[in-house]
Amino acid sequence: MASIHRRPRSPFWHGAWRDQNGRLHLQSTKQTDRAKALAFVMEIERAQRQAESPNAMTELQAKGIINGILERVGGLESVRPIPSIAERLKDWMVTKRSRKSEGTATRYQSVADGFLKYLGKGAARRLDAITTKDIEGFLNHRRASGVSASTVGQDCKILRIAFGQAQKEGLITLNPAAACELETVNRVERGTFTPAEIALLVDTAQGEWRTLILVAYFTGQRLGDCCSLSWAQVDLEQEVVSFKQQKTGTAVDGQPLHPDLLSHLKGLRRSGDHVMPHLSNLGPGGRHGLSEGFKRIMVKAGIDTGTFQGDGTRKLSKRSFHALRHSFTSALANAGVSPELRMRLTGHKSAEMHKGYTHHEMQNLKDAVNKLPRL
Repeated sequence: MASIHRRPRSPFWHGAWRDQNGRLHLQSTKQTDRAKALAFVMEIERAQRQAESPNAMTELQAKGIINGILERVGGLESVRPIPSIAERLKDWMVTKRSRKSEGTATRYQSVADGFLKYLGKGAARRLDAITTKDIEGFLNHRRASGVSASTVGQDCKILRIAFGQAQKEGLITLNPAAACELETVNRVERGTFTPAEIALLVDTAQGEWRTLILVAYFTGQRLGDCCSLSWAQVDLEQEVVSFKQQKTGTAVDGQPLHPDLLSHLKGLRRSGDHVMPHLSNLGPGGRHGLSEGFKRIMVKAGIDTGTFQGDGTRKLSKRSFHALRHSFTSALANAGVSPELRMRLTGHKSAEMHKGYTHHEMQNLKDAVNKLPRL
């Protein structure tokens, strides 16, 4: 006979019953009221035994049992309706836009919009009708359009996050994107700039661009965090600067200012809240965006961008603005600064992530090998 019990740290009653073969079943009732929980489990036990009987119940009988369960545990109004695929993704994006950086939210939005466009009228189906086949069809569509394998992989991961959250909320039983296999992506090692190249970039750049390059190289922060730097984050008396990273939300407080950056900042005229008021209003992408603007400075300075053909239709560069962050980390590593201090300065949370930003100069590697005893 069915029974109910409590589990440690759970507010709900859990049910236990045996089927006709004597196999024990355990399930949370999602009920905090003991009487309702017991009624729920007894109805589930009865429904299972009837389903396993020689004369299996009809759909009408099954609906009758379900309605009986609902009546005993609080009525039909207690059941959360299943939204459509389009409604769910729209609600999910509202949440993400309030919790993620603008760049990350925009990336999520593009995948959600692209997936709904691919589904067409199918986006009006109930959320629990979505299948792995729908996800794989979208990913194949993206591959056929010429995007790279890494981009397709990111699309899949974003959909996994979206439908994984729906699974946690009990709207679907399985995450349809979890079963999709991702392609193996050959990672391209990002390049770095030598100190001489950094000096050349600074000499070539003008106005706020010169400030932006100095801030990026001497703090190791990302493009969006550097160009949005405000004077409130800079303490010239204490000679420190603080960041709240837009991508991860990580706080990098009290980062010491390098003497060259300190001298440059002291020489700037303040015209507003931002250190770089013009660049702070520009986005990273687009023909006139920050990324392309930095590439034009590189070309003018005669510095190779390391452009190569990706596995999609796009051409990629080994050295872009983000290479300044790699250069910062690598320069510290080559100067003997410990990984712990480097991670604190860059805001990296894991050693594995930080490892990808550390590029040791060949002479340092040779010096390390030469420390081995001679035979």
